[in-house]
Amino acid sequence: MGMYDKTLRELFQDIPYKLIKLLTNQNIIKVLDSHFPKVEEREADLVVELESGDIFHLEIQSVNDNYMPKRMLYYYLLIDKVYKKEPIQMVLYVGEKNNTIKSGLNLKNLTYSYQVVNIQDIDCKELIDSDSINDNIIAILCNIKNPNSFFEKINQKLINLNNKERENYLRKLIILARLRPNIYKSLESFYKEKKMPFIIEPKNDPLYNKGWNEAWNEAWSEAWSEAEEKRKLKDALLVIKEFNLPIEVVAQKFGLDTKVLLDNLNQNNMI
Repeated sequence: MGMYDKTLRELFQDIPYKLIKLLTNQNIIKVLDSHFPKVEEREADLVVELESGDIFHLEIQSVNDNYMPKRMLYYYLLIDKVYKKEPIQMVLYVGEKNNTIKSGLNLKNLTYSYQVVNIQDIDCKELIDSDSINDNIIAILCNIKNPNSFFEKINQKLINLNNKERENYLRKLIILARLRPNIYKSLESFYKEKKMPFIIEPKNDPLYNKGWNEAWNEAWSEAWSEAEEKRKLKDALLVIKEFNLPIEVVAQKFGLDTKVLLDNLNQNNMI
C-alpha cells in the first residue's frame, strides 16, 4: 500500500462523518467491519451503514488503477455475502493527475458499475470548517482557495494537542500535502514563517528531508529552545520543592544559571 493510501486509511479510522455526508447526502448510523477474511485477507477502506439502511462502501485511490473495477466487484460480492445486502459503492480519487479510473465493467456476460468521484470536484467547505481535525486534514486534497487561512485553522488545533498526537497529525498533513505540490509549497512557507515548538524527528518520518529540516529548524529553533528552557526550569523548581536539594546542585544538574533559578524561587515564594 502506498504511503498516501496508508495515511488516508489511518485518517478514515476516525470516521470523517462530514465527508461521507457530502458524498452520500446521508448520515452514518453505524460503522461496519471492513475486514473480509475469505480465501485471502481483504480489508476495504470504509464500510458503513447509512440512515437509509443502505450499506456504503468507499475506496480511496491516490493513483489511477486499471484493475480497480475488478477489485470493486470483488468487494461488492464480499459485502453482499457478509451483510446480505447489495452495497452502494464509490471510489474517491485523491490524486493530482487526471482521473482515468473506470466506473465499472462491461464484459460479455457481466455489466457492473459504481461511482467515481474526484475529491477536487467537491465543495469541501464543510470539511474545512469542521471541528474534526481529520476532516480538516482530508480537506487539503480539495481546491483550497485560501491556504494560509486553512493552515492557520489546523495549526490552532495542533497547538492544543499533546506532542505525540501533534506529530502524528502533522506528519499526515505533510504526506497528503505532497499530493498537491502547490499546496505543499504553501505549507512549507507557512511553517517557515511560524515559530512553533514542534518538530518531526527524521528517523520517524520517511518524508523528512534536508529542505524541511532547514526550514523548520530556522523557524522554530528559538521558540523550541525557549520552551525547553521553561520545561527544565519548571522541573528544577519541582525537584527543589520536593527534595529540598541545594540550589547550586540542581542548577548544575539541569544546566541552568544559578541566578535565574534563585530569581524564580523568589518569585514563587519558595525561599
